[in-house]
Amino acid sequence: MKTQIKLFLLSIFILGLSSCKKDIEEARPINVQIQLAVDESEVWFNVPFDKAEITMTNKANNSNYKLQADEKGKIALQNIVPGNYNINVSLEITAEEYTKLTGTYRENSFFLNYSLTDQNLFNDQEIKINLINSEPVGGFVIKQIYYAGSHTTRAANIRDQFVEIYNNSADVLYADSLLLVLAYGKTNKNTDQYSLTNNQYDWSKSIGMEAITGNANEDYIYAKAIFMIPSDGTGKKYPVEPGKSIIIAQTAVNHAGSYLNNSGTSVGALDPHLTVDLSKADFEVWLYPYEQKIQPGRTMFASDVDNPDVTDMTTFFATGMRDMVLTPQARESYVLVKVDHTVNIEQLPKFAIPSVRTVSSSTTVYPQIPGKYIVDAVEVEEPTPSDRVPRRLPQRFDAGAIAVPGGQYTSQSVVRKTQKIVNGRRILKDTNNSTNDFGFLEKSNPYKDNSSFID
Repeated sequence: MKTQIKLFLLSIFILGLSSCKKDIEEARPINVQIQLAVDESEVWFNVPFDKAEITMTNKANNSNYKLQADEKGKIALQNIVPGNYNINVSLEITAEEYTKLTGTYRENSFFLNYSLTDQNLFNDQEIKINLINSEPVGGFVIKQIYYAGSHTTRAANIRDQFVEIYNNSADVLYADSLLLVLAYGKTNKNTDQYSLTNNQYDWSKSIGMEAITGNANEDYIYAKAIFMIPSDGTGKKYPVEPGKSIIIAQTAVNHAGSYLNNSGTSVGALDPHLTVDLSKADFEVWLYPYEQKIQPGRTMFASDVDNPDVTDMTTFFATGMRDMVLTPQARESYVLVKVDHTVNIEQLPKFAIPSVRTVSSSTTVYPQIPGKYIVDAVEVEEPTPSDRVPRRLPQRFDAGAIAVPGGQYTSQSVVRKTQKIVNGRRILKDTNNSTNDFGFLEKSNPYKDNSSFID
């Protein structure tokens, strides 16, 4: 018996040594070599890699490190702490530099971007990052997204959410038929045979996808909701002047005051300073007409209040919601889309998530939207790295991501930074990398005044 006890204690001691050895190995500083590169068939000139802005974030403690590449794109990291990291790269080549490098005149800057998420760095290794040319389309951009909501009992919860769209051009643009799309994707990090290496859905494995041309994961986005600014057929009903914006509200009422909901109950904020007045929004989403279309006779949702003085958006698709609910836990991303006359939005191809292997009339299917119609896109994520889910947007539509630092129900909003002011008109930063393009407001601002902008 004593011999068995001795052997048992010895085995525990050996296991302990093994565990200590593993901990020591994981804590051992490592060396990492990073090589920035481009597809030379698309970017044929000598890229000044030393101009790249590179940030590496340790997901364990959210510490940020600024990195510097040499002119050949090499980065040597010596004795860094092993762990799980995000790496974001943004490289701007000005129009003047582009002309010198290529001999071709260009009016605007040329951008190269990429980001690596959940990059495990526990051993000495070499990483190659292929930068992608992300061309801003110009025109309309998403200026502000208020998805976090306000205090659940002292303010408006999620009822005061809104999206602000800005004319970033020098010309009058028309908002008619512009689509606001909530991009859908996987909301967990589980690994399975129907997921990509970043744990996002591998849409190419969805039932029926073989009939679609192009890359199912890179050339398209998949919609959780599609809302459209209506038109009278002229295409010029809703002009937006240069440097001006429009507000799309979930519910266009004064959330800082009081109003009656659809049940006749008075709704008001105990602390009006935490919320906003959306009664003067340009548009609002009222889902009741859409609900009657898909489920006639359905009772009106209590908080889906309609303001008759504010123009209603047209709802083409909305799943899992009875109002335009922007998940305060950052589970959607946001896309502006403008299709041409050849596209019937109601007849877009729709697909079930790839893990669903039998599709029936009761299966939730998600509209597939070609990337060529995307005007602007913003990837939104949780501020805490461990809470983040796989990104929903392909890198060429947004190579970065943004979050409000306080998280849900904080009244904070993400807002696009000002790049420069020309003759009094603000030109907002648009490099197709939201990590660099956006900051945040401590309190959301739908009033379009100077305090709704940041530098």
